[in-house]
Amino acid sequence: MTIEVALRAFREGDAAEVTDLLHRAYAELGAQGLNFTAVDQDEETTLSRASAGACWVVVARGRIVATGTVSLPPHEGLRTLTRHARVSTRAWLNQLAVDPSLRGHGYARLLREQGFAWARGAGATSIGLDTALSADHLVRLYRGWDFTHRDTIQVPGKVYRSVVMTRSL
Repeated sequence: MTIEVALRAFREGDAAEVTDLLHRAYAELGAQGLNFTAVDQDEETTLSRASAGACWVVVARGRIVATGTVSLPPHEGLRTLTRHARVSTRAWLNQLAVDPSLRGHGYARLLREQGFAWARGAGATSIGLDTALSADHLVRLYRGWDFTHRDTIQVPGKVYRSVVMTRSL
């Protein structure tokens, strides 16, 4: 059975559904005591973060099942924490999320490729990301995508240290 999947730009009206998706996708990290913003962010935060760059959603069976945002430049707070976010030609991958019940179907890879293409088109030559150092499965995923550990930072208000990873485009 083939499931029709559509990749499209985030729309303001998607905020509630994307917020719910983020809560589901990040719940396991929250259960580990990691206070990622996406664990409990409100719709206003979702709108703000989605509009800080280019944001896409994956729609399957009429519902949003994955999302990701790429910004260029990275947000100012991050630029104050690591020199790797101050590279003028470096985009940043943010709030990548896939519905936990649908992982393994290539939705994150689809969003990654879209984000990389957008970043290249916007003039980026590399891309970075940050995630909890203790989120081993995420660090492994990003290493598998050829990201390299560049720095470790402490984001104010977070209970965990974050790894900064980058890769060329």
